[in-house]
Amino acid sequence: MPQNIQQNIPMKPMSPVLTNDMILKYGSIISAVVFGTIIIGYLIYLLVTSSSGKQKYKGNRSLDTIYDDASGNDPLSNARLTSDINLSTDKYSCKYQVIYEGNKKREVNCIQGCEGADDDEESNFCKRYEYPDGELGLENPLLDQTYVNRKDYTAE
Repeated sequence: MPQNIQQNIPMKPMSPVLTNDMILKYGSIISAVVFGTIIIGYLIYLLVTSSSGKQKYKGNRSLDTIYDDASGNDPLSNARLTSDINLSTDKYSCKYQVIYEGNKKREVNCIQGCEGADDDEESNFCKRYEYPDGELGLENPLLDQTYVNRKDYTAE
């Protein structure tokens, strides 16, 4: 008859799956991999969104900024910008046509509100902003800053 022989095999005591040493050793590596993945993902996102063909709306822009962005003030430019500006307040009502041509010509023509007599307050107000005939000259806010700076520089 066969005997049932028991054999005692020494076994290690059960130890936790994650030890403090393992957590310290591999935790920082795992954190670095996760952080690196996030950074790489963000860089890819920036690359994809910045290379798209359409530009984002840049907010309120002045005429001179638009003209500069379109290379209108380049030395050999033959660009042209025209804009009608209507001003209507409780006190005054004026209409202007603003013309930029190339990098040398600027006009601000008053086309409505300037018709009154010389002692008419509204007419005098509207005429102030005409260029080159208005009293503001290069201080006229309807002129682009690049043009004004160039005129100031060449006048000296």
